Amino acid sequence: MTQNHRTARHKDGFNLHWRVIGFGAGFLFIGICFVWKLIGLQVLDHGNRYRDFAENKRIDQVVLPAGRGAIVDRNNVDLALTVPLKTITANPSQIENPRDAARELSLILDTELNVLEERLLQSHRQFVYMQRQVDDEVAERVLDLKIEGIFVQEEMSRIRPGDELALNLLGRTDIDGVGISGIEKAYDFLLTGSSGLMEVERGAGGLTIPGGNHQIIDQSHQGKTLVLSIDRSVQFAAEQLLIDGVIAANAQGGTLVAMRPDTGEIVASATVSQTLEDGVSVSSDNRAVTWAYEPGSIMKPLTFAGILEEKVAGPSSLREVPNAIEIWEDVFIDSFAHETEEWDVAEILQRSSNVGTILWAQDLGKSRLYDRLVDFGLGQRSGLDLPGETRGSLPELKKWSGTSLPTISIGQGVATTPMQMLVAYSAIANGGVRPAPSFVLGARDSDGVFELMQSGTPQRIFSPETAELLTLMMEDVVTDGTGTQAQVPGYRVAGKTGTAWKPHPDGGYGEETGEVKYVASFAGFLPADQPELAIIVVIDEPVGSIYSGGRAAAPVFAEFAQFAVRQLRIPSETERLGLEQNGRVIATTPAQAKAIEEAEAAAAEAAAEMAEGESEEITAPPTG
Repeated sequence: MTQNHRTARHKDGFNLHWRVIGFGAGFLFIGICFVWKLIGLQVLDHGNRYRDFAENKRIDQVVLPAGRGAIVDRNNVDLALTVPLKTITANPSQIENPRDAARELSLILDTELNVLEERLLQSHRQFVYMQRQVDDEVAERVLDLKIEGIFVQEEMSRIRPGDELALNLLGRTDIDGVGISGIEKAYDFLLTGSSGLMEVERGAGGLTIPGGNHQIIDQSHQGKTLVLSIDRSVQFAAEQLLIDGVIAANAQGGTLVAMRPDTGEIVASATVSQTLEDGVSVSSDNRAVTWAYEPGSIMKPLTFAGILEEKVAGPSSLREVPNAIEIWEDVFIDSFAHETEEWDVAEILQRSSNVGTILWAQDLGKSRLYDRLVDFGLGQRSGLDLPGETRGSLPELKKWSGTSLPTISIGQGVATTPMQMLVAYSAIANGGVRPAPSFVLGARDSDGVFELMQSGTPQRIFSPETAELLTLMMEDVVTDGTGTQAQVPGYRVAGKTGTAWKPHPDGGYGEETGEVKYVASFAGFLPADQPELAIIVVIDEPVGSIYSGGRAAAPVFAEFAQFAVRQLRIPSETERLGLEQNGRVIATTPAQAKAIEEAEAAAAEAAAEMAEGESEEITAPPTG
């Protein structure tokens, strides 16, 4: 072997030796790193961080939605409640073919294909809504598609079993269950519950692990149930009869509100309107408190309340009443032509004489008239705290012009809401005590504990004697005056008609162009001697031969009252006297016989006069 060969073998051996040492050192270093890492995890107590990380990946927190409290009527019948519905959601980052998925979903969901595609193509997002609050059948069909990344979750949805019933009063919630109008908004703080929180353990696919950790961290609490003073059956009748009345008068809309005058509890509040699409239907506008209109002659009992209370005159006080009077170059006339005649106060109200009312109002004076109207609640919110409620318009005394007193005393030049006028008439029915109106009786929690809702404080604004005299005068309006079509067989009714000119948006009343529009109304209560129900009916822009309050509004009052007194169990006069037995009225004394005879005669006369119709006044602004 040559020297060169020996040298080469020596070098190869040397290189192999160091190569082995190098690989060994490398493996030793790697082993030391693993050992150090294990020591760090196991000995130096850094493992909690990784354990927590693993648990956070496995443990998920689920919100437990709280049910929104129900709204029920005075008899505990549901008006609005919350039910569970399914919502379709998606995780776009998990969907392999967004366009195909969108196409399949569009055949099931009520959402346009391009909208679904747009949502699913947002691959950077992990959550989007596909369609919210669908029924169970739709949700099952979506799940049957078995598209990865499409999910179904449960949500709470607000429904009204009566569909549009009392929509103007109840209002609406948005899709997240937050009140946005009406009682839903006004009492959102009571109806809204508090959501809970639960921990669940999920597997790799995101599904909950059976038998895994399911721990409630915070219990959800349902919102309170709101108990209204509304009677569902009475509300339904009010809406249907009002629709019929608006159609009969070919009007633009109408409002009807009914109240217990002694408590202020509102048992019905209906608003309907005419639209091009649906004809006359229930409106979502709560015009009982949001609509300010010139009331016309239903203002006259309020004016005479001041006259009687201040002892300016009594029901039998006489004075000469001409057909027209001139005040500050404006001429005020009666709607029916007559010679100068001598009428007492009761006759003036019965005939609804503008001139006679103005003459007595001048004797009362503007200061005392203004104070009386303020006492009745005009120019003030009712205290119901409903969204959009208006104060109306009662000009401050210092802003009254020379014609303000005559104009306001007959219900023009002042704007009131139907609710304000109903409260005023309830004050007359309640013996001079103005009630505090209320829609809500109280709230009931999930344990069934009922908390009474406090309303405002009733206020005495005039004497019982004045209320009694005024009631008798208003009865004459219904028996022999302009309100005969408001008679209810078996019941004494006190009330007043009104037919006012409606101001145009650009000013004036349209009398110069022959485009006068009207607001017809009737307000009253029954039984007149023991009032248990006060009602106002307002018909907006009636046309044709039944444009007046006596023809357009009074019949609706009568029909509604006949239903309401039975539903609310308000006895008739003969029933209160205990005369009705087995469907027959039996007299046991001469006095009872006379009462029976008078009741039967009144019923017959009412039926005849309702068929014939009566003339009606028009309260119009002065003509110059």
